[in-house]
Amino acid sequence: MKRLLAASFLLLLVGCAVQSRPQGGPKDETPPTITKMVPALGELNFIGNKAEIVFDEYIQGKKLRGNITTSPPLEGLEFEIIGKKLKLSWDEGQLLSNTTYRISMGDEIGDLNENNKYPNLEVVWSTGSFIDSMQLGGEISKTGQGAFEDLTIWLIPSGADTIGTPKFSATPGKDGKFELQYLPVNTFDILVFEDINFNKNYDEGETYGFLKGVPTSSDSSFISVPYSTNSFAFPELDTAALDSVANYIDTTSKENLGQISFTIPPSADSVILFAHRAGDVLINLSLGANSDTLVTPLKYYPPGKYQLFGYIDENANGSWDSPSWTLNTSGEPLISGQTFEVKANWELEQPITLPTTNNYEVQE
Repeated sequence: MKRLLAASFLLLLVGCAVQSRPQGGPKDETPPTITKMVPALGELNFIGNKAEIVFDEYIQGKKLRGNITTSPPLEGLEFEIIGKKLKLSWDEGQLLSNTTYRISMGDEIGDLNENNKYPNLEVVWSTGSFIDSMQLGGEISKTGQGAFEDLTIWLIPSGADTIGTPKFSATPGKDGKFELQYLPVNTFDILVFEDINFNKNYDEGETYGFLKGVPTSSDSSFISVPYSTNSFAFPELDTAALDSVANYIDTTSKENLGQISFTIPPSADSVILFAHRAGDVLINLSLGANSDTLVTPLKYYPPGKYQLFGYIDENANGSWDSPSWTLNTSGEPLISGQTFEVKANWELEQPITLPTTNNYEVQE
């Protein structure tokens, strides 16, 4: 009887141990929250040389060094992370009177466990009785691959012939929207780029888009900055296959082929346009500038799925041009994503949609 009771008691303990095992919960995706900031965001008449930000959880900033920017510049800027605190300091006696200062840390501060980033962390104050209160907000109008969070936004003094050092910077949210506050009354050129080598600078060859001559505003005005990772590339074609298909069209029974007529809308610019069946059929539909609506005659082509590709040659140089900061031109509009299918012994009237042109200039 005693052995039975002992065995029952042991089973009870084991059962209790199993039931009390901690269960896993959802992954923490919430960034840390600021509980205290000195100076307070937008504080007036601040002339100290130290700042402190306290969060509600332990933080890290492994890439913070070298990625802090200040406007105007602050000499001797240093930082220290202790538990839940980020401490900043700079050399005394350098603050200008009646000036708005900003220390920007981008997205470099995150919580200790999951490194959920606090977005666009800034310390902003004024040494005088007023603070710059202009703002600039909008969204990135993106086409192509890539996440918005991988992009960097720079505000560059307007009128620069080359891409130079930014006055302000930010990172867009997951939806591509962004907002910069506490800006001076000024006009900026906005650059959006992917920092491929992670050096916090724009380097030649990195994909970019821009919008020039954008004034700051006292309200939440909304702008759209174009950005695209797409470019024009002629598909690989098999010359022997092209010749073989051309011979097939000339010799086969017409019941084995389909007929296509294309309707191309008018265009003020030259249109470089092709339709192709992967590898072995290429149809040239290119047009010169100032063309009217064109309806091509019915022609025989092999059955299959076809895809349109091309671009609007806005400067009529015979090649696709990517965005140019120096020329103040955006990338020439691409023609892509339109497909159609040809069926044997069928007639097809295929309309073509052309993209809106940029008139080869960006906002002045």
